[in-house]
Amino acid sequence: MNESVSISEVSAAAGEFNARTGAEHMNCGESVIAALWDAFRPDFPREVAVAAAAGMGRGIGGSGCVCGALNGGVTFIGFMTADKVRARPLVAKLHDAFRDGTGKHVTCCRVLTRNMEWGSPERVAQCRSFCELSAGLTARILCEELGVRAED
Repeated sequence: MNESVSISEVSAAAGEFNARTGAEHMNCGESVIAALWDAFRPDFPREVAVAAAAGMGRGIGGSGCVCGALNGGVTFIGFMTADKVRARPLVAKLHDAFRDGTGKHVTCCRVLTRNMEWGSPERVAQCRSFCELSAGLTARILCEELGVRAED
């Protein structure tokens, strides 16, 4: 695992992964997990971690429920702590910070994207910003928990 993590680089990478088009596009959960894995370099396979987020796009399987970007951060915290007692307060902290950081005070994809056309520039930009938000918040929380130096 890396000894230091650049929070701004993690955020930017998540946004870039999400902004890709075609076969290179990653949904919001995949984007967050890929960026976090690349930053932390844990001892489990990247492909497996990213695959865990395959169904997170458009809010858990397209249902519009929990934002996939938040869900990706939650999942990565679970991977890194491997302990529900240890993960629970970290995930609660992520949830609250993400909810407050959206500017809409919710975590539900369908509410966050209400009145936005799928694929519209407005929605693409918002989803990208939420990927950046979740990845940065998750990285900062994990740096604190794991004793990894956070760089801005």
